[in-house]
Amino acid sequence: MEAIAFYDPGADITCQHTAGAQGGVAVGWPTTRNPGGPAGVSDSGDGLLVVTNPVAKAAIFGITSVDVAANGRVDIMRAPKVVPVQCAATVNIGDDVSVNAAGKIQAAVTGDVIIGKVLMGGTTTSMAAVDLYHQPLLKP
Repeated sequence: MEAIAFYDPGADITCQHTAGAQGGVAVGWPTTRNPGGPAGVSDSGDGLLVVTNPVAKAAIFGITSVDVAANGRVDIMRAPKVVPVQCAATVNIGDDVSVNAAGKIQAAVTGDVIIGKVLMGGTTTSMAAVDLYHQPLLKP
């Protein structure tokens, strides 16, 4: 499965994903960087940021662009973009959304970090178009 941004004003960041994931799911903030300089400007390693699955209802780093195997490389789509994201539950246009621990979106409730707003709804078997926000924004 591949998730291609609907609108793309910024650059994606290539990262290493420790757990592996499908395209169109959120990843948590990087906790480390591989040895070497950013973008592989070094003989000692590729220098990629290392990401994994997000913490439920917390801030995210971005959305995977394609399926990735454990320890594989993947481009992470980041705000400000409108991107397809897999749904954990039905979401409707205009909903503020947060993520579950699998990186899928759900309607945000009080206290959740809002990762974006739905521009095209979806169900548990589909993707929704989400306008990604810079975070953290807490659902009141």
